[in-house]
Amino acid sequence: MSPPMNPSAADVASRHHVARDDTSLNVVEWGSAQPAVTVVLTHGWTLSHRIWEDVAAALVRADPTVRVIAYDHRGHGDSARVSTASIEDLADDLAAVIGARVPRGPIVFGGHSLGGMTLMALAQRHRHIIAERAAGTAFVATSAGDLLGALRAVPGSDAVLRAALAVGARLTMPSRPLWLLRQVARGAFGRHPRRHDLNRAVLQGAQSDPRAVAALGRSILRHRRYPAVAAFAGLDVVVMAGTRDWLTSSGHASRIAAQLPDAELVLCSGAGHFLPYERREVVTAQLLHLIANARSRARSGVAG
Repeated sequence: MSPPMNPSAADVASRHHVARDDTSLNVVEWGSAQPAVTVVLTHGWTLSHRIWEDVAAALVRADPTVRVIAYDHRGHGDSARVSTASIEDLADDLAAVIGARVPRGPIVFGGHSLGGMTLMALAQRHRHIIAERAAGTAFVATSAGDLLGALRAVPGSDAVLRAALAVGARLTMPSRPLWLLRQVARGAFGRHPRRHDLNRAVLQGAQSDPRAVAALGRSILRHRRYPAVAAFAGLDVVVMAGTRDWLTSSGHASRIAAQLPDAELVLCSGAGHFLPYERREVVTAQLLHLIANARSRARSGVAG
């Protein structure tokens, strides 16, 4: 088992705040101030920008000319705590981040889990951003809809899930005892997770606002955006999934890829849901490929 990459990228990152609709969003940036290509990364449910910090550090080490931006969804990480949120809100937040921090130039997007759903909602609500600015996209352990399909086929299951989310909205996620919570988090990881990664996933969850988490959980249950995926046709797209991911399985990845005939489908054997941690090297390599293609098109004057 390889040791975890040093997450000290946070020490050299710059922090900013973007305001939208009386909500303050925490934005973290690495790399060049004058990039040819900017990478914008969106994180998953209950997590924060820190799920991407290892990948961001590796991208900048491999290509110092690139700029990488990750941010915390409302109610997550160091962004403002909120009483409610939806995937539509997150898409509008992402549009605000792009307008404030990436007003020009080609963008390579990377969306993990809920972050990938946010990209799909961005394509619905701000299609011009995808059409005019997107040069490539990595959908990482995400879904275009019908999550927990087998479970939700059971009569009454949706009502039970909504009730559980309502209870969860009143409970603060604990961060201790860490050793016990690691065992809970382990269920969403694949084979041989690193303790450091388990710890970080638990601590990110504890930092999130339970009200926002519950509201977004309800929004995720409503999420079905297969038609929105078509907005990414013609772009460089990679769709990634872990073979041991029971949340957004390889079947979800295959259905996204099926909407995009030119997309590359990458299945990570033995990995679970947390690919930016579990397969950080593979995710980094895929993003570097998208960046290289985007830079090549920018040099040749192709819009992106």
